[in-house]
Amino acid sequence: MIARLLAVSACMALSAFFVYFPITDTDIFWHIAAGREMLLHRHFLFCDPFSFSIPFANWTDLHWLFQIASFGLYSLGAEKALIVFKLVIVALVSGILCCTYRTKRYMIITALTTAVFIYEVRYLICLRPVLITILCMALYIYLFENARDKIDKKILWFCIPLQILWTNSQGLYMTGLFIIGAYWLESIIPGLGGFTRAVFKGQKFRGNMPYSNTFQKGMAFWTLGKPGHIGLLFILCAVSCLINPYGLDGLALPFRLMGRINPDPHNIFSMNIPENVPLFSLTGYEAAYRTVVLVSAIIVCILFVINRKAVRPAHIILFAGFSYLAVSAERNVLLYIIAIIPVIGYHAAYFVNSALFMNLRQKARRILLWVFGAAALSLISFFVLYHAEVVSEYPPGRSLSPFRFPEKICEYLKKNPVDGNMFNDIRSGGYLIWNFFPDKQVFIDGRLIIRPERFFAEYLALCENPELFFRLDKRFNITHVILPSAIFPLYHKLISRLYESNDWHLQYTEGSSVLFVKNTVNNLSVNLSDSSIVTSIIDSINVQWVNAPTVKNEALGYFSEMLGYLGLAGPADLVKMRMGKSVSNH
Repeated sequence: MIARLLAVSACMALSAFFVYFPITDTDIFWHIAAGREMLLHRHFLFCDPFSFSIPFANWTDLHWLFQIASFGLYSLGAEKALIVFKLVIVALVSGILCCTYRTKRYMIITALTTAVFIYEVRYLICLRPVLITILCMALYIYLFENARDKIDKKILWFCIPLQILWTNSQGLYMTGLFIIGAYWLESIIPGLGGFTRAVFKGQKFRGNMPYSNTFQKGMAFWTLGKPGHIGLLFILCAVSCLINPYGLDGLALPFRLMGRINPDPHNIFSMNIPENVPLFSLTGYEAAYRTVVLVSAIIVCILFVINRKAVRPAHIILFAGFSYLAVSAERNVLLYIIAIIPVIGYHAAYFVNSALFMNLRQKARRILLWVFGAAALSLISFFVLYHAEVVSEYPPGRSLSPFRFPEKICEYLKKNPVDGNMFNDIRSGGYLIWNFFPDKQVFIDGRLIIRPERFFAEYLALCENPELFFRLDKRFNITHVILPSAIFPLYHKLISRLYESNDWHLQYTEGSSVLFVKNTVNNLSVNLSDSSIVTSIIDSINVQWVNAPTVKNEALGYFSEMLGYLGLAGPADLVKMRMGKSVSNH
């Protein structure tokens, strides 16, 4: 009992630690802005109030419950409260996965597996409604696996309120119906793959195979109840999806979302939104997710082969369905991992209990278990040390990730307002909404689901061909532009063209983002050819990141890079020289 408790507690703590880092995803700010708006006016949002580029676009905001909760948390403790919320949800999900079966072997194996996989997908676990999705997924699997162990299946009715919660928190709620459907099919097709009835010898049968040593090779027992009961549950949960403020539009949203992640080379949303990119098209550090999926899939397939006479249809369906989602888009890798963790734990625990394993000599069995345990603990120890080092590089007490939010530009604009409409990048949109709505609206933000394909294509085209921007600024009366100059090369051409333009001037930059203003509005320009101005920006970077030398050097690197693509070789060399001195001092 103590070993199981320690394993689960350690897994929960490790999982929370692995997802602890400053907020990187800017979408959380349009979520809390929506929560603020709903509470202020006491009504749901049926059209978009935040942007001017498509006035009053229809918005099926199924995230409303998450948004109100997030705004409440933000009101209590700002960004830190939101980070704590994420840590708590991830810890709960890990604990639920580990406790799906309450046997020592399953819980220890799953604790180790969960810790490793949560680390590998940590950057996919953002402050988004997907937190509710992974919590509901874990609870659904827990309920169905434990219903096999009970004569009374009433615990499955908890799926109905969970489905309503899920439906009103994120558009991925159809995932719940897929999970129910997998177990429904399992109850319909017993005998698939050579199943036989369980054999037990005088011991109380506990339903779930990893519970007991009494099972022999090829054993299985179907205890989910009559197929009609789960079929009724499926129907009721499907009907409960209509309990949302948007009715049939809310029911249609998941299918629209699936269309956006269809891995088609001609799907502009799939190919140009990083989180929607198909698994086998990932490049750079994100290609590591491909390795995670392939390695885990190989493990599952090996376990299925070894336990081939005890493989359950529900597990096959879950594995196949979520594998398809993971291959379709990077963002779905997280859902895949949550779905397969209990499958791996179940079959690994079953294998350790099987005749194949038990026929090995006791010494050989111990060696295999010790090797697995030592390898997993060594890997987790490395992850802990590495993540601790990464976290230590952030400025102490900082809640927002560096270079992801136009913080300094927002501070500047609040002190020096600019009349007219703004043009901005997608990622900054949420943060700008939070800071300036209702006084100002944004051009675009992360809610691409409310925008047609043509609009997104035009946006990408003007970033690639900046001459198109000058038509846009007349069309929408754009007087100022806010863009990131760091991390995202998509905007480099537009930044360079605006800097060269006779009609626009750079009014503010802190080295990682830029504010351009039209000359007809004011002429307070920043001349980056002036070494004194460049030096003052370098000094401000040094002051801002004085307690984070690694981040400071990264900021100087981004500033130097920007000067380089602006064609300012001398100032770029000056920044590199100062950066070199900074490195030598540390």
